[in-house]
Amino acid sequence: MNKYNIALIGRTNVGKSTLFNRLIGKKKAIVSTIPGTTRDRINSEITINNQIYVLTDVGGFSDNQYEDFSEEIKEQIEKALKISDLIIMITDVNDGITVIDKKVAQIVRNSDKKSILVVNKVDNKKKEIYTNEFYELGLKEIVSISAYHNINIDLLTSKISNLLPINTMELFEEENKSNTIKISIVGRPNTGKSTLFNQLHGSKRSITSDIPGTTRDSIDFDLNISDQIFNIIDTPGIRRRGKIKGKIEKVSINKAIDFISESNLSILLIDPIEVATNQDSHIIQTLTNSTDGLIIAVNKSDIIKSKNLNLNEIENKIRNNFKFLKFAPLIYISGLKGTRIDELIKECTIIYSKSKQILQADQLKNFIMEKIAYNPPKNKPGQSLHIYNIKQHEYYQNVFEFEVNNSEYIHFSYKRFLENIIREKYDFHGVVIKLIFKSRSKK
Repeated sequence: MNKYNIALIGRTNVGKSTLFNRLIGKKKAIVSTIPGTTRDRINSEITINNQIYVLTDVGGFSDNQYEDFSEEIKEQIEKALKISDLIIMITDVNDGITVIDKKVAQIVRNSDKKSILVVNKVDNKKKEIYTNEFYELGLKEIVSISAYHNINIDLLTSKISNLLPINTMELFEEENKSNTIKISIVGRPNTGKSTLFNQLHGSKRSITSDIPGTTRDSIDFDLNISDQIFNIIDTPGIRRRGKIKGKIEKVSINKAIDFISESNLSILLIDPIEVATNQDSHIIQTLTNSTDGLIIAVNKSDIIKSKNLNLNEIENKIRNNFKFLKFAPLIYISGLKGTRIDELIKECTIIYSKSKQILQADQLKNFIMEKIAYNPPKNKPGQSLHIYNIKQHEYYQNVFEFEVNNSEYIHFSYKRFLENIIREKYDFHGVVIKLIFKSRSKK
């Protein structure tokens, strides 16, 4: 289906992310009262009157020279405006018209794009009186709203629909989303996630910097290779809970985990200079609980030779410290140079395919029950574990359900044994296997 592009722009802290989240119906952009929270362009689809729109939340305009990323954000805004069909400029009724508002309005007028001026935070009738002064900015379509309180959002969507109506001149084809492979790029701060993301995207979409924690929002794009669609998600760097600073970083990491859970598989980026850290271990625990497939990608392979690093030592350290990740392939890549990126994507396709394999039910049950008979669980007095049945989950093929007498009797070492025998029989290369134990109901 044909999709119009809509850009939300304005100076910092006028409520762009709040309006973005209101329009898409969920919290995807980080909302905060700290100016400049949104550093990357974030996209999401919305549907109004059966027409699909791609909504983009971009960084805020600021004259604050202490904001490290102001120049990069301006570059992102220019790109967003270039591809947009409609620009929604957002202002704050409480601040009136500021110098920066005038600069933003001039950029909007010079773009010759369709536009709507939104006067935000109008949450009572008294404030509605002050909206008239915003006509001074020279934009014809003006709507007063309160994104936070959901006031006049329907009026705004009606104006969007009128300015960008359904195009009946084209034959639209609905995209087949069911075959999309969602891939999240995950790792410690400053391991090169955004650089890899930009390499895959082919442009500087995510802001890259050597300052850890540059990416605050999880952003994504679709990549089409040989008719296979990949949805690539760049997530903020995940640090250990005790190292997290401030509310924004905490919210950002929680959102990253949500995106990991929604992805089909994750690429774990490792820095070759700092291999197998405690932080990596924390991230791996998050991944094995959240994602369905995993690739270990040692990034920055372009510096391995110059730093006199040994490939075998790097791999041995990763494998020895994370022995439970033997199933995950390890690839040396360079997000900066594009080295072995094709191989990385090919590996993603293989793992996705393995995660969707449907096993023959009787064969699975007979094989596992036979192995259990040869190696029954070691029971504590009064806590005898009995396993009656096993089946593959109907919708999530990497999940296996065991019917037992009491799920509390299962020991983690026996869980590992059961996972290993499944891998022994079936090829779940790169797939995170999850075991669920359900207690048989007492009659």
